Amino acid sequence: MRWPSALTAVLGLAAGATLVALLPEHALFTAPAAPASTVGSAPGERWACPMMDFIGAKAGACPVCGMAMTKVTAGELSLEQQRRMGLTLSTVTTGPATATIHAYGAVRYDDRTLQVVLPRLAGRVLKRYPAALHPGTVVAAGDPVVDLYSPELFAAQGELAAAVKLADTHAVHALTDRFTRWNLPALAAAVLAGAAPTDTVTITTPFAGLVVLGLEGEGMAAAKLPTVGQEVMPDTPLLRLVAPRTFMVVVHVPEARAHWLRVGQSVQLSSDDRGPLPDVAAAITWVSPELSAEIRAREVHLHLSDPNSRLLVGSLVHARFQAALDADLLAADTPAQVTLVPKSAVLSTGVRHVAWRVSGKKDDGRLAFALAPLALGPRLESATGHDLYIVRAGLNPGDEVATQGAFLIDSQAQLAGTPSLLFPLGATAPAPAHQH
Repeated sequence: MRWPSALTAVLGLAAGATLVALLPEHALFTAPAAPASTVGSAPGERWACPMMDFIGAKAGACPVCGMAMTKVTAGELSLEQQRRMGLTLSTVTTGPATATIHAYGAVRYDDRTLQVVLPRLAGRVLKRYPAALHPGTVVAAGDPVVDLYSPELFAAQGELAAAVKLADTHAVHALTDRFTRWNLPALAAAVLAGAAPTDTVTITTPFAGLVVLGLEGEGMAAAKLPTVGQEVMPDTPLLRLVAPRTFMVVVHVPEARAHWLRVGQSVQLSSDDRGPLPDVAAAITWVSPELSAEIRAREVHLHLSDPNSRLLVGSLVHARFQAALDADLLAADTPAQVTLVPKSAVLSTGVRHVAWRVSGKKDDGRLAFALAPLALGPRLESATGHDLYIVRAGLNPGDEVATQGAFLIDSQAQLAGTPSLLFPLGATAPAPAHQH
């Protein structure tokens, strides 16, 4: 009888499992030794292959490609290395804690100056004057708007003429008051002087201003200019006027800088097509007491005067605020003096920030660098447009730091296993043994 092959396989698996279960743990799992390339290496010194991704602990040929390995020493650069890296240094300075805040918004009409021309009686439009033809027309007080046909007006003049003829003083006074409420005292005076009644009156504007239709956010964007033949009721808006060359801009300031703004603070404006606008006077007139949960920003209203007609409604403008901060980085009237470092000198993971400070200079031009962990404040902007960080700890005024080339210095420290941006304690310790 032939032995089944399947039975052989099952018996083999069972025997193997029994053997593994009976063996001691140290026979199966051992802690791996540190790589031969790093055993006994001195801190801050490694040898790297210029061709392959191999780092060793001593000089010699690369075991992968056979090329001679070169020494990697962290925190020290020769003149030739400085030249190849394009190394540049900057000096840590002190300066005023003046934060620059940037925001953008579109120009709109200043709705604070809105005035509405209303007829006080009903009628039908017979004629339109230039003030009622086009938005953007500038009108003066007393300019005609429309001719209005009004039977009610004609009847009131007839009543006034009859009251005068009957010497009814009480009726004359009451009817004269009615014409005054209609803003037509001149018409009553004409009737009292003996003029014949008329059924048509010219409605004029009591205000000067610029004719507009829609005001963003004002709730009357559907307004229209009057048309010939249109029937109007008492107090129906005929025109809406705003002060010419006065505008407002709504901007949103990010949450991190929203507490640095104050009402009355001046603003510098510029636009893409006009460039800087130094002649446009603008200031903050309102700061929202709330923060928008959707965009994490605070709404700010700017009001401005544009006497030289450089802006149009709808123009996109860039608003630039200067906020003075005290020593606690809160809004103040006078900025405090703080320690400043160029942004290009700071390496950051988003949580940890470091810079490479010059710790020594040799006679042959070599530079030694030391890692400086930083505690930073907000980012500022210098007068020349360069970004700076407020340094709260880690550097002192007068220290020299690497700007261009700082990342390469940090990479060199990582290769050598010394402290760096990503490895605060260095990377010389061997990996932990596998545990079970």
